[in-house]
Amino acid sequence: MIPRSRNSCDQQPFCPWNGISTEDAGSLLEPYSHTDNRKQHKLRDFFAAHFPKYCESHPVPEWKLKVMNSLIACKTGKLGYTLIRCNDCGRVEMRACACGNRNCPSCGYLDERRWVALRQAEVIPGIPYFHLVFTLPHDLSEIMYQNQRETLGLLFRSAKDTVLALSKDKPGMTPGILTILHSFGSDLSLHYHLHMLVSGGGLTAGKEDFKRCPSNRFFLPVKAIDRLFRGKFLDGLKQLREEDRLSYFNEAQRYRNSYTWKELIDACYRAEWNVEIKSLAPVSDPHDPGSENTDNAITYFARYTNRTAISDNRVESFDDHSIRFRYKDYSGSSYTWKTMELDSDEFIRRFLMHILPAGFTRIRSAGFLAGCVRKKNLGLIHSLLGSKYQESPVKSMKAAELILHFFHRDITVCEKCHGPLEICPRMSRISAARFIRAA
Repeated sequence: MIPRSRNSCDQQPFCPWNGISTEDAGSLLEPYSHTDNRKQHKLRDFFAAHFPKYCESHPVPEWKLKVMNSLIACKTGKLGYTLIRCNDCGRVEMRACACGNRNCPSCGYLDERRWVALRQAEVIPGIPYFHLVFTLPHDLSEIMYQNQRETLGLLFRSAKDTVLALSKDKPGMTPGILTILHSFGSDLSLHYHLHMLVSGGGLTAGKEDFKRCPSNRFFLPVKAIDRLFRGKFLDGLKQLREEDRLSYFNEAQRYRNSYTWKELIDACYRAEWNVEIKSLAPVSDPHDPGSENTDNAITYFARYTNRTAISDNRVESFDDHSIRFRYKDYSGSSYTWKTMELDSDEFIRRFLMHILPAGFTRIRSAGFLAGCVRKKNLGLIHSLLGSKYQESPVKSMKAAELILHFFHRDITVCEKCHGPLEICPRMSRISAARFIRAA
């Protein structure tokens, strides 16, 4: 039995309408039962069929149970309904609420579009952007998984401090940085790495000038990045151990022994810490050959923002015992698509590994894009460049306005008669039945 979600609306339904018994609710809702035929929810159906049995034989932390309960309840009505009624033609529509969880493969697309629009307004025109990937040796995966909050926070700090320190040293500037954490490989294996977007320009030490990158090549020495990042992360990891802030469970128990721990650290020092760098240079506007457009950098980087461990379209099939899905095999010079079949318990175990601790921030900013000084710095940069900074209008838009802005669909107007719609969000099944009865 899976614990109930706090978001469930069936326990204490909001009931503004009277005059209906609980027994009549099911019959009233039957003609309006929500069916989402636009998209197959393969993962949701798989988890609904197999996760309760998995919980009987495997201990699962409470915060992961809440996540899985949300994914299973997404767009099923267990999280409530949104009722829509047209006062002109009398049409009534019932839509099951989505969970909105960051681990859900069916949610997050609208948030991604909004995030892209906000970040595109922060792009500095005329400079290149660079995509960096910080990858850790697989030897560290076990100890990091047992101490995610501490070690992943250290990973963010080490990567950020590396780029900022080297930028202040040689180019003499502070660039803008956006960083996104991923914990998964294509086959759902544990693979901690950071995707970082770095601007090819930044503010000088006294914030008196904006210094541009002289070319489309990355402005920092690659080998220096590798060495400094390795040193900062391993020094921080050793400090966590000295402060007794690390836990050692399951496969990581052997690192309680000081000799085994020293072997791990020595192996990490000997390993190659390669930081991959890809240039996202400004692209000329075909309609205006003299102009440059860097929006492509944010659009490219956005693909990593709301990516989950696996999406529905990669699942081929599942049965009572196993699941088949596609993955990328990187064993050659380039990747190839292959099919993997896993036992249902093993697949769930791998999926649970990539649910981050509750409240952990997986998208962070630094440099002149640091949250506390972002707006001030962007205004200063644009004034130095002779332009004016304007925030994206989507920042103050609500959900209906965002849908109209991005998809050109007005959900506040009836599709049948074009009259105004009355929208009653998030109500329980009983409240929905009372709404339909009143309509």
